This record gives sequence, C-alpha cells and structure tokens, in this order.
Amino acid sequence: MLPLLSSDERETTRSATVEGLDGPICEVARTPRIRVHNALETARRYGFDALQETPVRELLDRVAAAGQIFLGAGAPANSASLDPFDQYQQRVVASTGLPAGWVRTSAHWLAFGLRHAAESLRAQSPTGDLEVYDDPAYVRETDVGLAFSPRVRTLGTTMPANDPAVYAWPVLALAMKIPIVLRPSDRDPFTAIRLGRALRAAGVPASVVHVLPGERLIGEIVCRESDHALAFGGEAAVGQFRDDPTVETYGPGESVAVVAREPTDRELETLARGVTRAGGRACFCLTRIVATGDCDADALADRLAEQVVNSDTARCGPLTDERTGVPGFNLERAAQIDDAVGDQSGTDVTASHRIEPRLVERDGVARLLPTVLRTDELVSELPFQFAGVTRCDADDLPIRLEGAYLGVVIGDDDLERRFVRSPEIRKVYGGRYPATVDLRETHETYLASVLYETTTYDPS
Repeated sequence: MLPLLSSDERETTRSATVEGLDGPICEVARTPRIRVHNALETARRYGFDALQETPVRELLDRVAAAGQIFLGAGAPANSASLDPFDQYQQRVVASTGLPAGWVRTSAHWLAFGLRHAAESLRAQSPTGDLEVYDDPAYVRETDVGLAFSPRVRTLGTTMPANDPAVYAWPVLALAMKIPIVLRPSDRDPFTAIRLGRALRAAGVPASVVHVLPGERLIGEIVCRESDHALAFGGEAAVGQFRDDPTVETYGPGESVAVVAREPTDRELETLARGVTRAGGRACFCLTRIVATGDCDADALADRLAEQVVNSDTARCGPLTDERTGVPGFNLERAAQIDDAVGDQSGTDVTASHRIEPRLVERDGVARLLPTVLRTDELVSELPFQFAGVTRCDADDLPIRLEGAYLGVVIGDDDLERRFVRSPEIRKVYGGRYPATVDLRETHETYLASVLYETTTYDPS
C-alpha cells in the first residue's frame, strides 16, 4: 500500500484501489479526517518555526537536491523508499492516460523548476534578492522601514492529475519557508508521494511537508482549515471555492489565442503546439482560437486543423512509446467526451484531414484524435487535444473571454495592450504561443502575494 506522509509514513486501516486504464494498479492509504487536523497542527506549531530557522540558501539547496532525487539521480541512502523512475512513469501513464513522453518531460520540468527555485524566489522578492526571506526588514526610498512578513503558517493544496510539473508551485511555497499540506488526485497519488519522499531524503524536515491521499472531502478539509490554500482542477473540483478569499483556484484554463490577420507559418506552428502539447490537458493548452480583424476564421480553422493533425504531438502510438502524443482514456470516459464535442455546435474541420473517426481504440485503450472545430460560439474546455475557432468582433474583446488563464494576441498591438490592462486575462503573450512555462512568471498570480505581505517596520 502507498502510505500517507505526515510526521512519518503510515498505512491506514482503509485504502482505495488506484484504477488504471487496463485494471487496478495498487492500493493507496485513505487519510482519516483526524490526520488532516494533526498534519495542519504539526505544520503550524513545528513546521513553520523549523523553516523560519533554516537559512533560505540551505533550504534551496535541499529543494534542488529533491528535484534530482525525484528523477532517480544522485539519491542518498535514505531515499530507498523511492521506486525506480521508470516504474513511477509507468504507473502515471497507466493511471492517467498521459503519454510516457509527456510524463518524463513534465517530471524533468518539475526537477528543473526545483533546481532553479532561487530565481523564482528572487522574482517574487520585493528587493530582488533572497536575503529578505531570512531577514524580512528592508528600506525603501532610503528612509521608509518595511518588512516582508509571512501572512500564513500553512499552505494547503488539492492537486490535479493532468501534469506532474504543477507540483513545482507548492514546493516553491516550501522554499519560501511555508509548510505545505497536499491532497493528491485519486488518479495520480504517485507524484505527490514520490515528491514528499524526495524532499525528506534531501533533508527537508518531516514536519513541513504532508501528503494526505483520500477522497475529495479530505481535500475540502485541507483547503478550508489551512491558513491559505491552492485548489487545482476542473469546475467540479474548484467551483465550491470560487468565493472563498482564502483559497486560490486554478482551472479550468480556457486559454485563448486571438488572431487579427493571417498568421505566418511560424505563428501557426506555435498555435498548433498550444493545442496539442501536454496531451491537451494542461491549463496552458489553447482551447479557444478567436479570429478577428482581417483574419478569415474559416481559413484559419482549416490551416490550424491541418497543422494539428500532422504535428509530432498528434502521434497515436502506444502510451508507453515516448514519441506518442495522444493521451488515452477508458472507453466510457472517451465516449462521454466525444459526445461533449458533438454538443458543441460546429463543424469538425480536422475530419477532412484524417482518415479515421475521432474516437478510436488502440492497444486496448480508447483515444480521441486531435480535433479543431469551426464554431459560432466559444467552445468549452475538454481534456484532450481540442480547440474551437470562432469569429469575434474586436470591440467585444477581451471581455467575452473572462477567466482565461493565458491569452495570446497575434497581429493587433492595440488589442494586445487591452488584454494586458484587462482583469479577464491572467497572462498575455504577444505574437506567439510561449515555448515553455517559466516559474519566474506568475501562475495567475505570484505565490508570494498570498503567502507574504509588506508591513511597516521601524526598528529600534
């Protein structure tokens, strides 16, 4: 049985079976409610002080080492509980349907983010340096005494199963000296438990990182009773927290690209990558492609569909083949999503660029082939390589796109500036879809803005 991680590793009297696409994978502990309260109390009373007493550069060294241990590189003797990386990778593929290549890529991005956590902390520091995390006092305008003070003693999180790299964000909170309490997704408890073990093997105290697998109610308790929380997932997972000022909600992404003229081949290539990368499941994947200005929506949809169908990330081989890009589902779930595509009123433009139907079965696993619709209305997000191309008047933008995690604007500098000034769009990229996710950037907002506050401090 995979354990919960709190003050120690512990199995429980109740467990649940992690079901994969092709049958059961393993048993995982179900955290009793009392263990949530105990974990939060331990984090507040002991974990917070332990982190505050650790020099930030020493803590960053441990976080960086944990990233390497997570990958199975340079693991010390006390990390013997970590399975070989290939076994971890196979379990995540089998449980989530993510292709093996993306699981490996995402794990490496997670390790890269931990290795470069210092750069992320500097980006979020009010002084641009790391020392403020050790000594919060600083001076502005030569004579204004301020302090960069923690607002909370614990950060709770409910984590998704769409991308292992998402775990970089709570670990950045740990690097900022705030203990974390994680409730992993039922579909992927493997990443959280492996990461918790890697952090402990790297010398991070057991009192500061807690991994509590369990039913969704456990995640609700973690979010409600932590000092502050992050909730990741679809609307069913995060909707209940929308109006709670102590919970930051992430998802669904509904990321968008607005194209105001005929895109160049290079620009079109970046848009196709935005639709297909990460199996189409990440918050940064493009869902809504909007044609405006001089851009012909029909022509854009046809060019994008051809590019998507022929992209390297549209390969539909075995999930264990690292060249495969199309994710897998069980047949029932795939049929539900296929029906949801049909509910979007529009034309499947990709159908004319491929021989097979959208829903296929390969190697005993259901697949949904990459799909681009030409629609009159903005589409809803679906968890595969899917996007809709819609015509909108520029005067209606960006207000019609409220809630988009990421916005790309091509061919209209004025609209690009309107996106930047708008509260509807969280991140704006001009001229192209970004090649990578940079942890020095905001993830909707900076973690430091919810974990820390600037206060007046006039020392004696």
